[in-house]
Amino acid sequence: MQNYRSIQNKLQTRCFYKSSRHFSRPLTDPENKGQRQQGVNFDTLGSWNNRIDMTILLEESIKTGRLIPKVNLNDTSHKSLLGRRKTNEDRSDIRELLPGLQYFAIFDGHGGAFAVDYVHQNLVNHILYWYPRLSSLSEVLTNSFININNLLSRHINTYLIDTDIYNTGTTATVCLLKDSINLVVGHVGDSRAVLCRDGEPIRLSTEDSPEYSEEAKRIKKYGGYIVENSLGQLQVNGRLAMTRSLGDVELEKVGVVATPHIRSIEVKHGRDAFLVLDTDGVNFVLNDHETVNLVSSCPSPKEAASSLVDEALHFGSEDNSTCVVIPFGAWGKYRDADKSMPYSFGRNLLGNRYKYG
Repeated sequence: MQNYRSIQNKLQTRCFYKSSRHFSRPLTDPENKGQRQQGVNFDTLGSWNNRIDMTILLEESIKTGRLIPKVNLNDTSHKSLLGRRKTNEDRSDIRELLPGLQYFAIFDGHGGAFAVDYVHQNLVNHILYWYPRLSSLSEVLTNSFININNLLSRHINTYLIDTDIYNTGTTATVCLLKDSINLVVGHVGDSRAVLCRDGEPIRLSTEDSPEYSEEAKRIKKYGGYIVENSLGQLQVNGRLAMTRSLGDVELEKVGVVATPHIRSIEVKHGRDAFLVLDTDGVNFVLNDHETVNLVSSCPSPKEAASSLVDEALHFGSEDNSTCVVIPFGAWGKYRDADKSMPYSFGRNLLGNRYKYG
């Protein structure tokens, strides 16, 4: 009890008390110079220029012994461009499922929009079903992915087997954030999740490509084959450029699975500036460092999301381009306006080699 009170007193000396749950704006004079510094936040790790006003979660801050800002959904942003496709089969979602549990997701459909719409509309129901029944967020995401894929496959095999959209499928990159610090990412396909920590990218998703030996080994084990198309891209049975997805029932028998890769990480708000989710229309022409540099140079998540998809189009992406930008406590700490990327003719040619879906 004494330790609990000492931490609480320590936190209260650094913040103006606002309510029984939240602190108000953090100290704006961290060096005690007697001058108010607009937009400067302070925690146990130091100070930084943060242009987003975040309230502080009292209970979580006391538990961890450091200030934990609340990730506000109103500060997150998403943007999608059609590109040179006839239809947009990308989807994204941002919402609070339960108090203290936030949901961020991005999906990239192929073979028609049926699979991506089905998953986009129903996945949260599976998460809400498993959340109170399982002990970890990793298990919640794994069970949710497998269950929704089973239902989707059953529906396709029952009602769509003789239609043009029988080969429908989708990627899924889904993040659950609990109490603003516990982040779990579930992922199948070729979309991407990248975290900015200390100004550098940390990839939180695993690319499910036939190029990787373990993935290729599973495909071959179940009787599938991998071929290279005219653009030099490896594909499962000459059709799909990924080894994990939701839907794609015709390829399930040759080892294309819905079991997600799972990555769990603690958000360190003094070092982590943001999380980006994007589809291959963006990540096929912008690598992780370029993405982090571009977002870091933007004054707001809204401008960052627009800049990412615009830059992808500028560099020749012909696919649907969609991204979600989620700001964390160190938003703005690594801003550098000189990190813009010049136009590259070679990159423009690369951008035309977009993937299936």
